[in-house]
Amino acid sequence: MVTDTEIYSWFKELGMKLEKVTSGGIYFHFTVSPPTGGLPVSIIRTSPDTTYYIVAVILDLDQEKLKSNPTVISAIKKELLKLNVEFFFSPDEKSPRSIQIARILFSEGLTKNEALNTVTLIKNSALLTLELQKGF
Repeated sequence: MVTDTEIYSWFKELGMKLEKVTSGGIYFHFTVSPPTGGLPVSIIRTSPDTTYYIVAVILDLDQEKLKSNPTVISAIKKELLKLNVEFFFSPDEKSPRSIQIARILFSEGLTKNEALNTVTLIKNSALLTLELQKGF
């Protein structure tokens, strides 16, 4: 089973920008982004007993774009479904202020490639969401 230290060191080895997050009362939480900067992706383990990591991004949604074109939510949902990621809107789909995009990684048998691919998928899903908002 992969340890917290190992998963952190995998991204450090790649020269990624890492930041430990100590707020929110979460057991293990750090963000990873490209070395040159960019959208940070969170890697979270909620308690020492959990056997999985949550790889996630939370984005604020452009309220003006949503008001002027409510179909943007439908377009975002369709594209994220194609990418096979989990997502939900806050507080709800009718008047969302933010979207969380995530994927679960079980620590048993986790590889460097799987971790990197998941972080990349979540980052790209978030960037796609931002671009879809711009296009409307």
